[in-house]
Amino acid sequence: MMNKKDIEALLMKEIKSSLAESGYVEEDTPESSSVLSESYVTEAPTFKLSTELLSKKNKKAHQQLLEGYVKTLNEISAKLDTADRDSSNLNHSEFRSLKLDETYNYNAAFLHGLFFQNISDLNSTISMNSLSYMRIERDFGSFDAWQRDFIACSMAARNGWAVMGYSTMLKRYINTFIDLHSLNTMIGFHPIIVMDCWEHSYYRDYLKDRKTYVFAMMKELNWDVIENRIKIADQIHGLLK
Repeated sequence: MMNKKDIEALLMKEIKSSLAESGYVEEDTPESSSVLSESYVTEAPTFKLSTELLSKKNKKAHQQLLEGYVKTLNEISAKLDTADRDSSNLNHSEFRSLKLDETYNYNAAFLHGLFFQNISDLNSTISMNSLSYMRIERDFGSFDAWQRDFIACSMAARNGWAVMGYSTMLKRYINTFIDLHSLNTMIGFHPIIVMDCWEHSYYRDYLKDRKTYVFAMMKELNWDVIENRIKIADQIHGLLK
């Protein structure tokens, strides 16, 4: 049985590994430094989506949007490094405002990256023997039941995201939605399947028909990427038993 420190170390290793695989890089800081530093630097990878269910203009605009969020996140990170912590308060302070903006842009950047990674597979297939299929069947009753629930979350999001993830609190997979980038976000939630439900993600190609857009993206889910995320979530589950 691993202790709390071992679990925290594994989770931090997984987070850093995920950032590296996604093309996001954290700025190195000397371990011996005694100076509290908030600063980190992230990079936006370039995603070349092969899907024809989104237009070239849509994909280009989405890539530019991601790069904008990453640029803003880096600017916030730099400002946090020197922000006055002594004057922080709940009514109004530079530190509070920066931390709110950090969460918003951090989630925006990484949710977009997760979304781009798990769509656009022209040969999308899921095997009944895969961990993904078995975990979905176990926690949702059936694959069809998961699909209906995930689509319902996609339709319910108010300019936000539908996400299937592993709940470390419930120790099972659940569907949820996030409004904007940071509202109604569950704690202890490890994202597995991410669907962008902001109007800008589909309006150019589907106008207000969000459901047809969601169906289109789900037809090309990249189950290899999702399977790897499930394997990581299973490791976390094993440590939390």
